Amino acid sequence: MSNLWRASRVLMLVVTVLVVAACGPAAQPDTTQSTAAPAAPAAGGQPTAAAAAVAPPAAPGKYVESVFLADRVKAGKLPPIEQRLPKQPFVVGPGVLIQEENMKWENGKPGGDLKVAATFPSGLVYIGFGATILRSPSQTTQASLPNVVSEFSHSDDYTLFHFKIRDGLKWSDGEPVTTEDVRFAFEDMYGNPDVQKPFPTELYTQGNPQLDPAKLKVIDDLTFELTFSQPYGFFVAALNSWIPGYDFMIKPAHYLKQFHKKYAKEADLAAKLKENNETDWAKLLTDKDQAHWAIGTKQALGLPVLNAWVLTDYSDQRTTFERNPYYWHVDSAGNQLPYADRVVVSVVVDHAAQTNAILAGQVNIASAEDIALSEMPLYVQNADKAKIRAFTTGSFNWPLQLFLNQDFQYDDANSTWQKLVSDPEHRFGKALAAAINPDDVNKSVYFELFGKPVMYAGAYNPDTANQLLDALGMKKSGNYRSGPDGKDFSLRITNQNAQADFTPVLELLKQQIEKVGIHVDIENVTSNLFDQRRDANEIMATIHWNDGPAWASGISQDYGPNDKGAWSPATWQYFTSQGKKGRKPPANIEEFYKLHTERKKFPPESPEGQQAFQKLMEWFQNNYVMIPTAGAKVSPNVVGVNLHNVPNENAPFNLDTYINAEGVWIGQ
Repeated sequence: MSNLWRASRVLMLVVTVLVVAACGPAAQPDTTQSTAAPAAPAAGGQPTAAAAAVAPPAAPGKYVESVFLADRVKAGKLPPIEQRLPKQPFVVGPGVLIQEENMKWENGKPGGDLKVAATFPSGLVYIGFGATILRSPSQTTQASLPNVVSEFSHSDDYTLFHFKIRDGLKWSDGEPVTTEDVRFAFEDMYGNPDVQKPFPTELYTQGNPQLDPAKLKVIDDLTFELTFSQPYGFFVAALNSWIPGYDFMIKPAHYLKQFHKKYAKEADLAAKLKENNETDWAKLLTDKDQAHWAIGTKQALGLPVLNAWVLTDYSDQRTTFERNPYYWHVDSAGNQLPYADRVVVSVVVDHAAQTNAILAGQVNIASAEDIALSEMPLYVQNADKAKIRAFTTGSFNWPLQLFLNQDFQYDDANSTWQKLVSDPEHRFGKALAAAINPDDVNKSVYFELFGKPVMYAGAYNPDTANQLLDALGMKKSGNYRSGPDGKDFSLRITNQNAQADFTPVLELLKQQIEKVGIHVDIENVTSNLFDQRRDANEIMATIHWNDGPAWASGISQDYGPNDKGAWSPATWQYFTSQGKKGRKPPANIEEFYKLHTERKKFPPESPEGQQAFQKLMEWFQNNYVMIPTAGAKVSPNVVGVNLHNVPNENAPFNLDTYINAEGVWIGQ
């Protein structure tokens, strides 16, 4: 172990102590308010209102106009704050955005900029936009507060969901949010074959495109119901998750109609097409309907949103988001959130440029993929100069995993790969798990800070790996083994090098796997080429992380066969096309789809949902489609020394630094 490594780890421990000492905002009074009202009885059982995660603070009697917007109000360009907020604002306080044990909330003072360096123009806003239909603290879904809506309930059998939009809620351009925005999404976007924008997975019964999408019933300008053909308790996860956001079911109809052939006058639509250098109205419409993760792109300029910040300026080098004058969140002192007036995103070419921006003091908030654990010593050494502090938390992601594509060469009857992955005993996957040494990866790449392996703990045993490979008929000659057919065999791992740890981890895997005789060929490709290879089912194996810590709560479901690791993309195509395309799943993968669908009947954090999730995890444990390379992740975070309301050291999720962005305020 090198002296540099020891010095680096000591520096990290020092900064941990400093951060803990620095934290300690003042406590807030214990006030309560109920934002959910009982709904009318619905078919399928009595409605059950979602339990509140924490009673939010009482709504203040008076609201405070931000300095940033005061001149516009004075000039008559904006109505005063009381006219911009709904009748029932969403009140933020202790435990509402993040659990109290993970962050001590203190009401703040509006003003200043959050400064971000990112390789894509949306920066943190695509995560910390704040506008999910329901809101549970952090990355949970069990106990929800109505957020975009003021009322939410469901039938006992989870087939009917009742919503009431907040009375007086407005889009960022001041237009009211109504059920017309829901109807337009369902009927004129998803339901119009000319638009060619299918229903999102979340709106299909049980998230299964082979079943019916939700049926919408509009009751009045604010109230609507969704009915599913089978129990779909998991739908509460979509309503809470920042991944689908609000825009999968509510869209600004008043804005998008100007691009829709059904509503726009022919001459006006022709002018819009010419203005945007487009010939197809449906293509223009979908380009203007930017999802929240693309909210920083040029096409999103002018799009009304419900987000905490609105895109106001775009260039290839920088995007600027300003506070949404109509954002409906306030604190108990009457301050309208977000606290930060602007989010300024410096768009950089790569991760090295992100690091340089942090060290130069040009960034005051960084987490997730914008920062690397291997660079913590640099952040600590330059903390005073850059006016930052660095601390570690748990991660929203699992460590890098080795994914084995079960569908690679599935249409080749003589495929050696298919013989290996279709083995009922999964001996090839077991051998790779036994060849990989997660402790070595932890020590060599992650400063020995990662936890125990998330799957296959204690599996490392090269002798076992060799025995399994021998039993498969993979004979060793010299350094390497042949395939079971006696021909040369190579495990090709495609690397898109999406983060700083991809290549060093993969180089270690190559060494470890080759020690048991499997030749490893590392194929380095760009992200675009990786996507093309994945879509063409040309990837044998790859490495990537996924959102494992958020699977149990349902916030993320990226364990799917065509998600980051693409471990069975052809069967996923079959599943989503109702058998019209792709590969019919073999028996063991068919079992996965059954477990995945069964889970969707229940809310993910209910006892039944957790039991179903445990069965799903047992399937992964037994089928070796993904093999973790290290233990549970520890993630770095960097914030300006004057930022308040940031997660505590050792809080469970790094992404909460961004999820909570609306509540972050900038002190002196």
